[in-house]
Amino acid sequence: MRKILSSCYYEEKMEYITVGEVLKAQGIAGEIKVRSLSDSAERFAKLRVVYVENKPYKILNLRIDREYVYLRLQGVENRTVAETLRGKFLQIDRVHAVDLNESEYFIADLIGCELIADDCPLGAITDILQNGGGADVINVRAPSGKELRFPFLNRIVKEVDVERKRFVVYRKLLDEVCVYDD
Repeated sequence: MRKILSSCYYEEKMEYITVGEVLKAQGIAGEIKVRSLSDSAERFAKLRVVYVENKPYKILNLRIDREYVYLRLQGVENRTVAETLRGKFLQIDRVHAVDLNESEYFIADLIGCELIADDCPLGAITDILQNGGGADVINVRAPSGKELRFPFLNRIVKEVDVERKRFVVYRKLLDEVCVYDD
């Protein structure tokens, strides 16, 4: 089964993967509440350092409550400092990312891939929306400027080759589920 995992982007020779979003300060001691963008919040337990806007923060303490992660970071000593992180994203260096199975992909690896159906290029993948309510939604911009969206369903996908930046689908199945925007 093919699966898309959390996002990732490139910056200054270091490749980051976004693993969480700071929702708010929690309490008065500088703890932050984080929404995990990883498949499993438990993966945070293996981390030692996270980056916020390229600045490294050592993880001093961590607790997990359902899908939320509560962190104490070195240098974030009180609620006032913790509030400055609200709305910001936590990243890790890609070398510390989980190993992917053969049919799992990071969003950044799929962004820029050429969508191909029946040997016909349809455009490039520009975004992948993860709404949490089922299948991820792939957004593609055609050379004409029009956009199309379709759910990431295994039955539609014929081949994914991130090395060659190719995302191949079955045309007939794509036509059944695709939505076109003008």
